[in-house]
Formats: sequence, C-alpha cells, structure tokens
Amino acid sequence: MKYRVTMIGGKPPKHSKGLLATLRRVISAAMTAMPISAITIVLAGGIGFVSFIGTPHFGWDYGCSHATRGIGTCRSASWCSYYGIQGRRIELPRGDERCKLVTLLPLDWNKVIERVLQ
Repeated sequence: MKYRVTMIGGKPPKHSKGLLATLRRVISAAMTAMPISAITIVLAGGIGFVSFIGTPHFGWDYGCSHATRGIGTCRSASWCSYYGIQGRRIELPRGDERCKLVTLLPLDWNKVIERVLQ
C-alpha cells in the first residue's frame, strides 16, 4: 500500500537564523507572556544598570604623576576628578592609565546609606 500525504494550509517550519535571533525571539516571547508593562521593564533595566555598572561622569581635573614642561601631555595620572550625578568624585587610576573624558563610575553605597540615615 502506498499513502500520499499532503499539507494544506500549513506553514513550513522556520529555520533558525542564528543564536542571537533565537535568543531574541525567546526573550520577546517571554516578555509578551508576562503581565509586565514596557515601562516597568525599562525602569528595572535602568535601576540594574545604575546599581551594577554605574552612572556617567565627566572628567574635569587631574594630577600628573610626572612633571610636564609647557603644554605637555600627561601620560599617567596620579588622580582624576570627575563630576556627575553623584557629585564630585576623585578616582585613583591603576598603573599608567590616563583620565577619561567620560566614564561610568559605580555607586558609592556608603554615601547613599549616609543620606538615607540622616
């Protein structure tokens, strides 16, 4: 006996276009299944970013670890001063690092706790 099987109205299976596409599809399907609004997701992502990565700060002043003549460049800094959301922060760079113009500095949890307890 021979059987003839045909599909009517069915869509062919989609082939994966890569790991990132599959991951994006799974995450978006999970987000649409959850009863969480987009604003909640954006706020949670922003709070997580600030908590674990830091807030943006702009470089303002620095102190060279060596003497410069005239308008020389500073190849390594002994300290860098940044201004940002957390106010003025002084950071000590490691090794021969230069001060960055824009950087992300982690939250100073001691100052946050002090402000809450006042």
